[in-house]
Order: sequence, then structure tokens, then C-alpha cells
Amino acid sequence: MEKHIDATLETIALTQSIKFDSGQLFVTKYFNSLFSKINSLNNNANIINKFFFKNNNIIKGIYLFGGVGRGKSMIMDLFFHNVDIKDKRRLHFHDFMKEVHQRVLEKSKVERNKDCVLLVGKDLAKSAKLLCFDEMEVRDIADAMILSRLFEVMFEEGTILVTTSNQPPEGLYKNGLHRDRILPFIQNLKLKTDVVEIPIGADWRERSLSGNKLWLNPINDRNKVKINNIFLKLSIGFEKKPEQIEVSGRKILIPQVAAGIARIDFDDLCNKPLAASDYIEIALRYKGIIIDNIPILTDILRNETRRFIWLIDALYDKNCFLIANAEVKFKDLYQGNEWGFEFQRTISRITEMSQLQNKSL
Repeated sequence: MEKHIDATLETIALTQSIKFDSGQLFVTKYFNSLFSKINSLNNNANIINKFFFKNNNIIKGIYLFGGVGRGKSMIMDLFFHNVDIKDKRRLHFHDFMKEVHQRVLEKSKVERNKDCVLLVGKDLAKSAKLLCFDEMEVRDIADAMILSRLFEVMFEEGTILVTTSNQPPEGLYKNGLHRDRILPFIQNLKLKTDVVEIPIGADWRERSLSGNKLWLNPINDRNKVKINNIFLKLSIGFEKKPEQIEVSGRKILIPQVAAGIARIDFDDLCNKPLAASDYIEIALRYKGIIIDNIPILTDILRNETRRFIWLIDALYDKNCFLIANAEVKFKDLYQGNEWGFEFQRTISRITEMSQLQNKSL
């Protein structure tokens, strides 16, 4: 993606046919200010390398929160791809914490009687002067126990944090076990970032999907073009790229991901030895999923059918939306006997997930 170092997010967005609403324009003021501060420092590389990032008390990051579908990730991505800073990372918060735990484990094998969380924090700060998270949400007590110590040292080392979330800092790990352990991290977030709530507005997904059928059948060239166009609308402003998810040593390749939406073939999801926990991991990571080439499910495909039921359960429980290209209507999808009772619930859940507010299905 071409960088627009001296441009504002509004002008960058317009080059990609994105027009911000008033709430998004309000948010861009904070990102434009951060743009300017970082880029101005780049006019003097020596200042950056020798003085700035260590004990950075000059530049605050951004903690952007608000309702789903408001374009928070899109705005952050536009910022990330165009800000002029070399050592930057952009990843899902859940992936970051998995990496941290793995690093701490490896560090503990060679560093005895030392606080390995602090050592890992210093290592991470060296490789990421700018750290951008998508969907900060603390669910795990193991994460809560180390976040304060980890980011205390990362902030001290000068890391600038930009993150999105569906809730304000005070809502992180709310009512969680030993929540007192995370309170210093929350306080640090308020000190080291501008906490910004994106104003209420239209859900970009509903706007993009309005008037479109989201369960497309049969599988033919015409419907493939339709689903391609839907994905194109949803991913404006985002780079489509593959992602690999690892769960308990199992690796799941998602061929196309953009705007927090995964696109994958049915066989890659349900014709492989995956467990219910794998589908939960997918549902935690993505806001929605596009599934191509769903066949008629019969008792011959009993294992594939069972996995599909697990997948729909996981997506439904995590409030994901569903777009699909299938051989038949979803009410006629299962034509076997073994999973007939269970599949009635699946049909009900597909009905909700594939509609959003679209009544034309």
C-alpha cells in the first residue's frame, strides 16, 4: 500500500473511495494529530534513535472504542499503513497475548530468577515502536495477570499503543477473577493514550449489505460474482491477505481476510479434522465469515455435517454474521437423518446470522 506521509486520513480514505461519516471524521482528528507528531519526529532521525523512544512522555497513543460496525479497525488500518515509522506492528490483541505467553515460557527456560515478563516487554518494545491492536478484550486470567507488568516496561521503553475495543478501558476484564491485577494497566492506558469514543452512527456492514441476499444458492458463476462483490464492498480500505490460526498445535489457513471478515471454502473448514475449540477460535477472531461452496449435507458427510453444526454454534454464540454460497437454500441444506434434530437449531441460527437487518432473504 502506498504511503501518504503528508496527507490526512480523510484524503487517504478518498483515494480508496471511502467517505467517512461525521462520527468517523471526529475520530480522524486524533489520528491526524498522531500522524503529524510521529512524522515530524522523523525529520530528525537522531532524535528518534537516541532520545525519543526511551522514556517517551511526548506522544500519546489512541484507545478507540465504540459500537460494532463503526469502522474502528478500518480507520486504524489506514493510519497504520500510512504512518511513517519503521518499527511498527499491527495484529489482533488475542494473537499478541498468545505470542507474549510463548515468549515468556521460552525466556523462563534460560533466565532463572528473573522477571521474564519484564524481559519480554523490553524485547517487544525494541521491535515495535508503534503497536496497533485490533479488538482489545481481556477474557483470560492469564492475560490479566501479566498485562500491567508487561506494558509498564513497554511504555517506559517508548512504545506507542493504538488499539480498538468495543468498550472503554474501565470495562476490560470487568468482574474477572483477580481483577485488581489489571487495574494498574487500565490506569496506564489512560495516561499513555487518548481515550476516544467513536460517536454513534450507521453500522457499515449493514449499510454495505443492505438489499443483498446473504445466503446465495445454487453454486454457479452468477452467485460467485455476487459474493465477490459483497466481499469487495465490505473490504474497501483493507488489504486482503491470508491468515493462519493455530490452536493446540493445529494450523488453520484462512485464504482471505479483510476488515475482520474471513473468507474460506467449506472443505477447508469442515472437511478437515478440526474440533469445536477450533471454531470457537475462529469466531473469537472474526466479525463475520464468508463460506464458499457449501454442498448438500447427507449422512455420507456425517463428520462434515457435525463440524458445520459446531461452526455455526460458535459463530452464533460470538455474534458473528454469515454470508454463504451453497448448493441449496439453508432450510434444505441437510438431507440426512443422523443429525436431523440438531440441524433444526442450526437452521434457526443461520436464519439470524445471515440476515443482520436484511429482510430480503
